[in-house]
Amino acid sequence: MKKLILLHGALGSASMFEGLTNKLKGNFEVHTLNFSGHGGAPVNEEGFGIEVFAEELQAIITKHKLEGADIFGYSMGGYVALYLAASKPNLIGKIVTLGTKLTWTAEGAEEETARLNPELMKEKVPQYAALLKERHGKKQWKQVIWQTAGMMLELGDEPLLTMENLPLITNQVTILLGADDTMVGKEESENVATILPNGKFISIPNMPHPLEKVDLDTLCENLKNTLI
Repeated sequence: MKKLILLHGALGSASMFEGLTNKLKGNFEVHTLNFSGHGGAPVNEEGFGIEVFAEELQAIITKHKLEGADIFGYSMGGYVALYLAASKPNLIGKIVTLGTKLTWTAEGAEEETARLNPELMKEKVPQYAALLKERHGKKQWKQVIWQTAGMMLELGDEPLLTMENLPLITNQVTILLGADDTMVGKEESENVATILPNGKFISIPNMPHPLEKVDLDTLCENLKNTLI
C-alpha cells in the first residue's frame, strides 16, 4: 500500500485530518504529524518557520522509514513539502498541495498578518480563538499566532520558493486550488505549476480555502486520481 504523509497548514494541527484519514486509509498507509509548536507539540529551539518544519519532516521520514512516500500538504504544509523537495527531491514521492500560497511579497504578507493578533481574535472571532486555544493548548496558542505572523512577514521579505529553486523540484507535483479560495490566487498557482518540471494545476469548483469547509469526498477523489 502506498504511503502518504499529510501536512497541516498554519495554525493547524494533525487532528484536522481525522476525517480525511478515514476516507483515505483504504487506499493509503496514512501518516500525520504536528509541526513544532502546533497541536501541543513542543516548540523547536531551532526556531519557527518553513526551514525548521522541513527539517522536522525530513527527520520523521528518516525515523519512520518513509522515504519515497507521497505528500499531501494543505496550505503551509504544501510550502514545506515543496521547500524540502527543492533540496532533496529523491527523499519523497509525489506531492499534492491544496490552497498553498506560493508567491509571497512584503505587501501581501502584511495584509495576511493584519488579522493574526490573538487579542483581536478573542474580540472579533471568539469561537475561532477558543478553537485555537483548544487545538494548541492554553500556554501556546497565542505564541503560535504571533510566530506564524512573524514567519509570514519573513516570507514576504525573503521567499523560500523562488525562480532559482523551483525548477530543482523534479517530483510530480499537483497544485490544487479551490475555485472559491479567496486567500490564494489562481494566477500564482498556475505560474508555479508551469515553472515546475513536472507540475500540474487543477482548479476544484465550489471549494473554499478553510480545510474545515472543504468537501472531503471531492478532495479524496482528487488525491486518489493524482497519486494512484
